[in-house]
Amino acid sequence: MSYFEINNLVVTHKSYEGTHTVLDIGHIHIDKGEIYGLVGESGQGKTVMALTILRLLQCPPGKIESGEVMLDGTDLMKLSIKDMENKIRGKKIAMIFQDPMSCLNPVFTVKQTMVDVLTRNHPELNKKSAVDEAVRILGEVKLPDPGSVLGKYPHQLSGGQRQRVIIALALCCGAEFLIADEPTRNLDVTIQASILKLLKELQAKHNLTVLFIANNMGLVSAFCDRIGILHGSKIIEEGETLNVVTDPKEEYTKMLLSACLDEAKKKEKVETDEVILKVNELKKYFDINDELKKIKHQTLKAVDGVSFELKKGETLGIVGESGCGKSTLVNTILGLYPPTDGEVFFEGKSVLGKKKKGDNAFKKNVQIVFQDPFWSLNPRWLVKEIVAEPLDVYEKLSENERVKRVVELLDMVGLDKDACYKYPHEFSGGQRQRIAIARSLASNPKLVVLDEPTSSIDVFSQNQILELITELKKEFGLTNILISHDLAVVNELSNVIAVMYLGRIVEFGPADEIFNAPVHPYTKALFDAIPHIGTQGMDSIRTLEGQIPSPITPPPGCTFHTRCPYATEACKEMVPEEKFISEGHYVRCINYDKLEEFDKEE
Repeated sequence: MSYFEINNLVVTHKSYEGTHTVLDIGHIHIDKGEIYGLVGESGQGKTVMALTILRLLQCPPGKIESGEVMLDGTDLMKLSIKDMENKIRGKKIAMIFQDPMSCLNPVFTVKQTMVDVLTRNHPELNKKSAVDEAVRILGEVKLPDPGSVLGKYPHQLSGGQRQRVIIALALCCGAEFLIADEPTRNLDVTIQASILKLLKELQAKHNLTVLFIANNMGLVSAFCDRIGILHGSKIIEEGETLNVVTDPKEEYTKMLLSACLDEAKKKEKVETDEVILKVNELKKYFDINDELKKIKHQTLKAVDGVSFELKKGETLGIVGESGCGKSTLVNTILGLYPPTDGEVFFEGKSVLGKKKKGDNAFKKNVQIVFQDPFWSLNPRWLVKEIVAEPLDVYEKLSENERVKRVVELLDMVGLDKDACYKYPHEFSGGQRQRIAIARSLASNPKLVVLDEPTSSIDVFSQNQILELITELKKEFGLTNILISHDLAVVNELSNVIAVMYLGRIVEFGPADEIFNAPVHPYTKALFDAIPHIGTQGMDSIRTLEGQIPSPITPPPGCTFHTRCPYATEACKEMVPEEKFISEGHYVRCINYDKLEEFDKEE
């Protein structure tokens, strides 16, 4: 018998439409110390399987009809809930959940949450020892300034930072079987690679057994020993990772592989010199407190002197690691944060500072699609109210005209008119993102900001949303700003790329040039960290060494020098200025033209 087995497991779900089978698993086995990848698109039952293993499945409407789940010779289906709580959850099995916002208590700081988990699982720790251990674990998952992070609430952290806190909580438990439910979905490529390497190192060091749930075949290819493809409630294909990836048998497996975006695409050049958005030396600083060191009123430089121009019809892709300032930059441009310094011009008119008469015109012409549609759509409103909200603000329509306009908007994004009278929870992640896009188009905007528009949906839905965004851009002549840590998504949509590091743009230029020939060492590192189909083992993925410096006390000179493999003594002293490689393509690196020589010397 293997360390972990599932035999003849059948799980059903009852709804007003009737009872349907969610899982029908004949057999899965995972040996001690093995990493098993469970792959499939959203709605196939991957998370249901994880919840069933932990006996956390809500019953009803779910029901475990039959089957056994064996962990080291014990059938978990026969244990009482009390035994699961006292002997299994946390002690033997830990889970890294998919959505950090839904499993972090919004009224507790990170310190309160981690200390609670540590003291429950390790009674020998007192509060001070638990805080010290929390700091150590936060450092292990590559969170800079653990002391500062401890004092923050979930909403004060970026999406990637929240996910790393969840991973840290799983590490607090000291379990021997780890269920990782898409643990890197909201992480940027460098942290994604480093987290997977960290999990791999921990797995090897402690002989952990891992069930890795994902929809990204590139990640699975690099991380897992064996994989199973879940489709239509069943495991339709299973085997050694390399065999399944290089020689898939089932059509569905082939579709999953083809959905991965790997190749750089040629972009159409925008034939206009009309600048729609100009940002000049924009800064946004925050006043924060360090809970651990008990230091108050420190200055965090989230955005530190950013300048760029965006032409009408272009798509600007902003990339960089979590916490580099991408979302803060856009939120400051939109006026959601008051700027510390700098200027923003939209169609030649200043839009920051004191409220002006034209403020409503700017808000009408610039809309945003937020990162997670589940949290940006009011759960108590019908879809027709959600989509019509901008119409109520900017237009005076009768109820019939209002509903007609909403139906037209939903039709534009591929949803039928029946969607008007449903609530957000009745839709899939991809459909909710379509609703958010429909709302952003309601005011007939000229510029639409897309903040991680595909980070919370599966690869199939991602491709559909990318196609929709491309079609809408052509149809309405939109200009876009795209924030993403997924370079494949940026590659698919963007004409121009801005690479950010610690609140500054380190490389800016045409997407084709940056994707085919990145110049800055940091840009190169972002590309090197991407796992591709056929990647074998985590050793083949290069990761940046060292932790991300604190934006409270950034390094002198070039802020990247602490992690740069090409750094010289001069990098520690000189602040690099813009150096143009070609028209519209600049880099901030004093050694950018010597990198090939450095490589030869190595």
